[in-house]
Amino acid sequence: MHHRPARAAVAAGLLLGVLAGCAPAPQAGSLAATLTIIDPDGASVAMQAGIPVPTFDPQPRRVIPLDGTWRIERDELDADVSLTDRSVALERIVADAGGREGADYPDRGWEMATVPGTLNPPPGREEGSGWFRRTFRVPATWDGLAATLKMEAVNYIADVWVNGTWVGYHEGGYTPFALDLSAALVAGAENTIAVRVDNPPWGSRNDIVPWGLADWWNYGGITRSAWIEATPPLSIARADVVPHLDSVDVRGVVQVARTVVGSTTSDGPADTSDGPAADPEAPPARSVRFRIYPAEVTPANVASPIATGLVPAGAEPIVTEDVELGDVSVDMPAVVDASFLMGGPDLWSPEQPALYVLETSLITDGAEGDGIWSTFGLRRVAVDPATGQLLLNGEPRMFTGVGLHDEALEPGRGERDTAGHRISVATEALAALERAAAVDATLIRTGHTPANPLILRLADRLGFAVWEEIPLYHYTPLTFGIALDRGIGVQMLREMALRDMNRPSVLFHGLANESTGMDERREALQILHDTDRAIDGTRLTGQAAYGFAPDDPTQAPLDVAGFTFYHGVFYGTDAASGTAAALETAHATNPGKPIMALEFGRWSDDRNGRQRQREVFDETFPELARHSAANPNGYVGASVWWTLQDYATEAPGIRVEHFGLYDEASALRPAGEAAVRGFAGSAGTGDEQQIESGVRDAAPVAEQTSSPALLLYLGYGLGVVVAVLGGGLALLTRGRGRSTGRRRRPAA
Repeated sequence: MHHRPARAAVAAGLLLGVLAGCAPAPQAGSLAATLTIIDPDGASVAMQAGIPVPTFDPQPRRVIPLDGTWRIERDELDADVSLTDRSVALERIVADAGGREGADYPDRGWEMATVPGTLNPPPGREEGSGWFRRTFRVPATWDGLAATLKMEAVNYIADVWVNGTWVGYHEGGYTPFALDLSAALVAGAENTIAVRVDNPPWGSRNDIVPWGLADWWNYGGITRSAWIEATPPLSIARADVVPHLDSVDVRGVVQVARTVVGSTTSDGPADTSDGPAADPEAPPARSVRFRIYPAEVTPANVASPIATGLVPAGAEPIVTEDVELGDVSVDMPAVVDASFLMGGPDLWSPEQPALYVLETSLITDGAEGDGIWSTFGLRRVAVDPATGQLLLNGEPRMFTGVGLHDEALEPGRGERDTAGHRISVATEALAALERAAAVDATLIRTGHTPANPLILRLADRLGFAVWEEIPLYHYTPLTFGIALDRGIGVQMLREMALRDMNRPSVLFHGLANESTGMDERREALQILHDTDRAIDGTRLTGQAAYGFAPDDPTQAPLDVAGFTFYHGVFYGTDAASGTAAALETAHATNPGKPIMALEFGRWSDDRNGRQRQREVFDETFPELARHSAANPNGYVGASVWWTLQDYATEAPGIRVEHFGLYDEASALRPAGEAAVRGFAGSAGTGDEQQIESGVRDAAPVAEQTSSPALLLYLGYGLGVVVAVLGGGLALLTRGRGRSTGRRRRPAA
């Protein structure tokens, strides 16, 4: 979003920052992106740090939680070294560490801190770099198992050691990563993990993401949950769902551990490089079993971290299929696909967020082994290219939404004392979404970053659509080029898409916010759009472009045309007429795309500001609603107020941005009262509805020839086609078509 033009010093600072950012970089980081795509037997699999990108959903597996108390030492680290290829820089990093990475380093004098947390809560201006250490015990029963470290977010560059052994690194402050710890852990003993975290200041260099001054808080440190997960050497890495209105495609990725955890009495970790099927005389019969269960969300289980908590007691699977597992090795994971027809399913929408639960498990010689659980929903977001209408499950609609930063403010006696932290527990996420429901919002734009996993889990279950994005914020021709050359923007998008593959609430992937340049931006957006399509075809792509240029040609590669609408606030003098004119131009430029108003709003610093904020809502929203895609000939797919609640900012001269519909005491401002009357949405009540999902009939596609389930499915499909043709709608899904048999498809 923009900063306040009335504050000349801020505006001048921003201009100087942009001009400085357009100059050649003194040094572009050589640190390589760690996520790659391999292609076993024609099926794409995402690999990172030598292992398939796993699920980050909590599982009923053996786990060592790493949340809680750590010892930390703040340090001003050398960002040039941090952003240098590890084949060159690791020796320097270890030398500078002075033993801090080792198991026996004397850290008793370090301060104590809580993970998830931050080294630099507002209002302090430190950037949050330093060393984190923690000792934990590995059970003796982990001997012979594989162990994976999973970290939901470390901002910004993390290097990790276990018992003095460097196990890998990750760049990016809002997306998760996993590292194989099997060779470094010792079962039946105390182990030590050390994490070097470097969070270079925004604006200090243009090869980080985001690169320049951004209008939210740069929380540094281990900011989300972390844990170590144990599995057998042969395990399920992830299971992805591609939903349709009448069927689902599922894909399981099976991995073999390169090594396993050793014990205090063994000679060291065992080598599993040949995989568990190395004996050619008696190869085990192995398959992957997919089971789909009904789900029920209630006030008692809405915050359950594990998907099993949503399966009703005594519920039987809706459908089950076993698929033979082919060759799998440490260098080449196996991919297993299946498709299921689901006649008469309950579809997911914000108003009725019906979910299902997928269990994916390994079967070896008839015995069930490792498995994972995930929730998913059947829904279809699409575009009618003839009208530019946004469609959810075939119905045209406009989402009314709010922006929400991943933050909980802690008001003090005054603004100078106001602190904050990233949302870290389900109760905080639930409170934020309850406030969104109270103003009748149906869509959450999760700031300018990938969403907090807690928000997404609850959005699935309560019922909110979500627009999440990668933090290519205020990018320029130069910084677009740097981010793409380094591969970090693409990696962040892949990590976000892979993490949230099974989240029905995520309908939109944002690829940039209020950025400049034409040819360079369009090229970058095309690359990012294609990257998104290669992983996930069930979301629509977009950007938030400046609303003062509604004829912006860089919308061309994207599915929707998104803008920030600050007419009468940051540009122009009249909100109503400016919004109306911009909408007309935007629609004429993009006649086959929904126009997404991804920001409109104003700050509310004082009594006069509160009144003007209310007027901006009353003048802007009616123009957006007049062209709602839910109306005949309408084309506005979203109207998003910026923001739901106030938030801390790094902007100079401002400590807290008062753009919220709610004030710092969580009371509705006048603009919030106007939103209640104007939005008139119906979302966020999934737990109150207590929907127990079901289907009329379901079966694996490969087993269908002339069964009643197939006839029911064909009749249902024919009815949908007739209805669509009768209504004169030509749907553009931009995704994959429904499967009519097991097949290979791009996924991860």
